[in-house]
Amino acid sequence: MENLLAQEFRAYEIPLAAITPTDYLNDEEVREDLIYKLLTITHPDVLARIYSAEEQEMKDIGAEAYEQSWRSLFLGEDTSLGSPQKDVSTLDDASWLAYNLLNIQHSTGQRTSIVLEQEDGDVTGAKVYGISDYLSTFMVAVTGYRESRSADERNYYSMATGDLNNEAFSYYLECLDRHGLI
Repeated sequence: MENLLAQEFRAYEIPLAAITPTDYLNDEEVREDLIYKLLTITHPDVLARIYSAEEQEMKDIGAEAYEQSWRSLFLGEDTSLGSPQKDVSTLDDASWLAYNLLNIQHSTGQRTSIVLEQEDGDVTGAKVYGISDYLSTFMVAVTGYRESRSADERNYYSMATGDLNNEAFSYYLECLDRHGLI
């Protein structure tokens, strides 16, 4: 999977700790006990290819908001309330810098990241950080969902293979079709 993402999207690995364990735990779309790798995409041509026009527009936050996001990152300053408020205590410990930088780059379209989940040596799930419907549906197409353990099981992580009434299975088929895999 990592090789496919590197070839198709120029993805490369970054430390899992770039996203906090608390964020993984609080994210309903991630099974934190199965996470094993965090990949990221930063090449401008690839990002332009994986963002729809609507997604690109959403990421265009404007010059003032763009500058404010950077000021708040490095200066602990929030001028959105009318007057600068500086919290210099945050400058003493820069451990938060990578996390905040990652979030700003996701929101401004400078980066999209993918956390991979693994069970029994197989990639069985993925979560895309930074909006990209194209990449999200690609990841569903190539990883699928695990088989439901019972007929009444309904959750984000499972599907009933072959059941066209099963929403997860139908969505999986749509993703396969969108990316020319069926």
